Amino acid sequence: MIRGVFVALLLLEGVARADDALAQARKSVAVSDYASARAQLAQALEDGNRGPDELVDVYRLAGTVAAALGDAAAATDAFTHLLALSPKAVLPAGTSPKIVRPFEAAARYIASHGALEIKLETRAAPPAITLIAVNDPLNMVAKAHVVFRVAGGAEQTKDVVASERTEVALVAARRIDARVAALDVHGNRLVEIGTREVPIVIIGELPPVVVAAPVAPPAPVEPTARAARPLWLRWPPYAIATAALGGATAYFAWSARSASRDLERLDADRAQHTRADEKSIEDRGKRDTLLTNVGLGLTSACAITAAVLWFTASRGAEPTEAQVSAVPVAGGGALVLGGNF
Repeated sequence: MIRGVFVALLLLEGVARADDALAQARKSVAVSDYASARAQLAQALEDGNRGPDELVDVYRLAGTVAAALGDAAAATDAFTHLLALSPKAVLPAGTSPKIVRPFEAAARYIASHGALEIKLETRAAPPAITLIAVNDPLNMVAKAHVVFRVAGGAEQTKDVVASERTEVALVAARRIDARVAALDVHGNRLVEIGTREVPIVIIGELPPVVVAAPVAPPAPVEPTARAARPLWLRWPPYAIATAALGGATAYFAWSARSASRDLERLDADRAQHTRADEKSIEDRGKRDTLLTNVGLGLTSACAITAAVLWFTASRGAEPTEAQVSAVPVAGGGALVLGGNF
């Protein structure tokens, strides 16, 4: 079973190679079918994505086929591209002079103009790779193709139209692994520098860490001198009023009690007193009782107010709003102190 699978894979590989234009051209040249080989080689070049070794083979076969067909100019052009890529290339011994002559013409051109020469420069900060065309006698380089990987991540690709110095900017990273190729107009790789296994390594700098500026603490608020309380928000006046009202209330309470005892004596000896005397004492008792009740309310209000104002003053608190008002109550009235303290 395994052997059958292996044979099938070989067959599939043979089909794939048979469909490739370069493979077809090789077969055509082997049977001296130069007309078919010429078209197949042109297609192999236009297909693109060929490496330097395959390009050398394409141009060598193209020069040989063109010379065999009597097209010396095309043969010389193909051989010139061959020698620009591989200056040390030679023709097999015993090659026909018809093919050797255009090859020698191409060799003389390269000897005077030089072969294709590409160099590379790298920069760490900011990271970039510069492709330098030191010598490109046939203007073959069309693009700079960079494949790079940052910190072991997925591969990324950048293509930049080529000039004498083609800079390709990369992302900032501590380490970048890259490989570079100079491409022709069809996307074939004329020169490759670096591989996946042995990449170009750029050791850069990590992006700067942005640290927020420390926030200055708020300036301390200087304590301001407290304004003096108005007289009506101080506790001593209310304490004095409490004492005065307390004394007056005590007097009216004693007077009301005295009127009550007088009425009791009149009841015990009605024959000696008139109704008018009794009515006078009753009125005096009611008046003194009313004044006693009012006095109690006012005294209590003043006492509470004095206590609150004394307490807030002793704690250094300033009332922001205060109200004092008199309200009626059963049998008299009262002072009410309100607001924020």
